[in-house]
Amino acid sequence: MHIPVRNYRDPERWEQEIEMIFHRVPLIVALSCDLREPGDWAALEIARRPILVIRGNDGVARTFLNVCRHRGAEVAAGAFGHGRRFTCPYHAWVYDTQGALVGLPGRETYGEIDVDGLVQLPTQERVGLVLATLTPGVEFDADDWLGDMASALAMFKLEELYRYPVVTELESPNWKVTADGYVDGYHIGFLHRETIGAKAITNRNTYDFYGPHIRVGFANKPILELKDVPEEYWPPALAQAMSMVHYTFPNVSMSGQPTGALMVSRLLPGPTFDKSITAQYHYFREPVEGDEALAKVEERRQLYAAVTGQEDFLTGFKITKALDSIGDDVFRFGRNERGNQHLHTWINALVEGRVPEPESDLAVSR
Repeated sequence: MHIPVRNYRDPERWEQEIEMIFHRVPLIVALSCDLREPGDWAALEIARRPILVIRGNDGVARTFLNVCRHRGAEVAAGAFGHGRRFTCPYHAWVYDTQGALVGLPGRETYGEIDVDGLVQLPTQERVGLVLATLTPGVEFDADDWLGDMASALAMFKLEELYRYPVVTELESPNWKVTADGYVDGYHIGFLHRETIGAKAITNRNTYDFYGPHIRVGFANKPILELKDVPEEYWPPALAQAMSMVHYTFPNVSMSGQPTGALMVSRLLPGPTFDKSITAQYHYFREPVEGDEALAKVEERRQLYAAVTGQEDFLTGFKITKALDSIGDDVFRFGRNERGNQHLHTWINALVEGRVPEPESDLAVSR
C-alpha cells in the first residue's frame, strides 16, 4: 500500500482530518473507572476542543465543552477531580454535575440570561468506555461504532480498573506518524532491540479488525515453548507468550493483557500538522498502595515513557522533519503491515466523507 507523503504534511489535509475525524467520530474521552462516583470528573483538550466529562448525581456520564457560557473561561482545571459544583474562576458562574447553570453572583443586576447550562456533547457509555463526539448534535450509536471491538474490550473489565494518579504527557510528532507506530509490529526488534524488543519475535503478528479498530498480537520468545504443547494444556494467561495492543480508532491505544496492568495512550493532535501530545495513563487491577508497590509502578511508568519518548517519538520527529524533503514520494506499507494499511484505509475514507470498503480501498491504494 502506498500513501503519499503529502498526506502527512499538507496543512489543508490535516485540517480535514481534524474536522472529519476528530470532531465527528466517537472518541474515548474517559474510562468508566475514572468516574466511579457521582461528581467524579475528567478534563482534557482534544483537537482544540476543551472538554469536561462528569458522572452526574444520577449516575450518568456526560460530556460538555469545558467552557463557561458567560465569557468562555474553563470551569474545571486539571486532569481529574471530584466536585458537586463547577465554578468559573472569572465571574463565579456555577454549574452542577449535570451541567446545569445553578448560580451566578449579582443575578439581579445582570439582566436576562439566555442559557441554562454548559454545552453538552453526545455521549454514551459501553464496556467501561465513555465515548463522545466533539461537535454538538453529531449523534452516534456506540454499539454500531464499536462493533465486535466491544466484546474484545469487555474481557478487560475496564470499569473495574484503578488509575495510577500520575499522567505522563509526551511531546510527539505528526499524529499519523505517531499512530503508525502503535499498530506496527515490524519495528519492535529493531528500534526497541535493547528494551521491550528484547523479548519479541519481530515481524510475527496477528491482526484483528473490528470496523475501524485494530487488535494487534505480538509474538514473544516464550511462545516457542508452546509449539508442541496441545492447546488444552496452554496456561490460562498467555502474557509471556504474547503482547497485545487494542487500538480504538482514531487515537487510543491500550497495551496489556485482560488479567494484568494496562497502559492507555491517548494521542492528541497538536495545533499544527507536525506536532501532537501523547498522554499515557496506567491502570491496575487493585489500587496501588504502599511504598514498595508505588515504587514499582513508578519504575514501570518511567520505563514506558523513556521507551516511547526516546525511541518511538524521537524517530517520529526525525520522520516528520524529513517530510518536506520527500514530499513527492510515498510511504510504503508491506503485506506484513496490515495494521497500518487498515488505519490509513479508514483515515482516507472518512476524510472523503464515506465508510471504506476495505478490499477495494486497499486494491486502489497498492
